[in-house]
Amino acid sequence: MNKKPHILKPTVLSISLLSVLAGAAVSPALAQIKNAFPETNDLAIQMILTLPPLLIIPFSLFSGWLALRFRKRSLLFTGLAIYLLAGAGGGLVNSIPLLLVTRALLGIGTGLIAPLSQSLIADFFSGDERADMMGKSSAVATLGGAVMPLLSGWLAVYNWRFAFGAYLISIFVFLMVWRLLPEPPKAEKTGKKVGKLPIGVYGLVFLTFMLMIVFYLIPTKAALFMQENKIGNAGQVGLVIALLNVAAFLVGLQFSRLRKVFGRYLSLFGLLALASGLFILYFSENLVIVLTAMFIAGLGIGTLMPTIFLTTANLVPNELNAPALSFINGGLYLGQFFSPVIFAFLGRVFSVPGVRFDFLSGAVMAGFAAVLYVIIQFFNSKPIHTIE
Repeated sequence: MNKKPHILKPTVLSISLLSVLAGAAVSPALAQIKNAFPETNDLAIQMILTLPPLLIIPFSLFSGWLALRFRKRSLLFTGLAIYLLAGAGGGLVNSIPLLLVTRALLGIGTGLIAPLSQSLIADFFSGDERADMMGKSSAVATLGGAVMPLLSGWLAVYNWRFAFGAYLISIFVFLMVWRLLPEPPKAEKTGKKVGKLPIGVYGLVFLTFMLMIVFYLIPTKAALFMQENKIGNAGQVGLVIALLNVAAFLVGLQFSRLRKVFGRYLSLFGLLALASGLFILYFSENLVIVLTAMFIAGLGIGTLMPTIFLTTANLVPNELNAPALSFINGGLYLGQFFSPVIFAFLGRVFSVPGVRFDFLSGAVMAGFAAVLYVIIQFFNSKPIHTIE
């Protein structure tokens, strides 16, 4: 694959667009769904968003195992078919139980797809090109997470069922993969015994888990924070979240250049940006400061996520990149799930409940990670994420 078709890059990147849509795409339609099924309790309505990530975690790990035994194209087609039928099919059902079944299936499909979106980058690209693609993958995912809820929200104005039409974008991804994506050469069986994942991968899984615990505070608590402190209206809450995504998107596009500028301290930049954004949020009293904090925090997460994916891909041989990245994806979704639980626990332990304390706790955790990173770099002559 020395001469890769120019269209291969957008084809691989298109897969990254789907993983973030599992829950977020239909979030604007929840109120309309509640109105359509008034007898349904709030927990069942919330599960429309929370059920897919719960299934993504185990099936993301399962996808890594399957990728060692089956062709990646076949596995990807299976995941895409489930994703399309379950995602769009949610708009065709006539009961909440059936809707939850489609959401569970959507989680399964997404779990099969998500690790492959990064694994294929590791298969087809190397060196600076791999770093550039990891950054762009993060940018595309961020852009999808920002734009698709706007589309589904607009569709939901006409009917809640139309919101599920956002998942039809997977048709175009399916066709691109079918026509333009070759089977990765390293995915073929060689007869050699597959080795074990290096211990460093599990360390990166833990870092991903902790990173998402801290970062997920921002999108889940921003609206509540602004409401409690009378900072802006619902439309301005949307602007705040959009700015967070814009910052991450811009960093993703320039990720390869940033690596050259910051070198081994790129991760430190990301940690300090995330800590600073959360710390500024703790003191925020008006919309301008909140917007500033969101942009800075977005720079942090936009730097750290592609760094983790790239480091993992470079740490293992190509035949192990799928299982390694599946563990990273599992840690990512697990961190999102446990984030509210961890900070609720900290609030009870310190007897300081409230969103401001959550932001301060997150800032302290990210700041401590930055200090730890500096100590490790001081005693380690080899950069933690060198690119061979």
